Amino acid sequence: MFSRRIVSRIGVGLGTVALASAPLVAYADCHTPSKPPPASCSNKGCNGKDPQTTGCSTTDQARSIRTTPIMSNGKQIGTVELRWSPFCGNNWARVTVAGGGTAHLTATATRHDGAKMTATGKGTVLWTPMIFGRDLCVAATGTINGVSATTPCA
Repeated sequence: MFSRRIVSRIGVGLGTVALASAPLVAYADCHTPSKPPPASCSNKGCNGKDPQTTGCSTTDQARSIRTTPIMSNGKQIGTVELRWSPFCGNNWARVTVAGGGTAHLTATATRHDGAKMTATGKGTVLWTPMIFGRDLCVAATGTINGVSATTPCA
């Protein structure tokens, strides 16, 4: 009879330890990294807005659909990209300096109907506000210290 009590108490003790650690195990097994929140706009509602502050540039689907090098004297000094977010239905132009040096930058996203968004500044990376582009042809132009390149229309 004495041995039954010891076994019984050991069993209760082990059960308590198992229950105390169960929530930690369950949390570790179920925890997945959180996804960024969905973008705050879509389609024509994003036109003229910043792709970063709206979340359009951070959605899983945002990508560069056209990239063109910006060349000066046979050397690549940067790139211009036409960016696209299928979730937001908008394009934007992004220009990036190669090697990270600061430069005078201009980026322009031009739609086939002549509508455009432009940004100008000094730095290493610059992008335009978004331009509605779902099912429309858009090209990106980037300028670094006066040297320009344009992507094909997409």
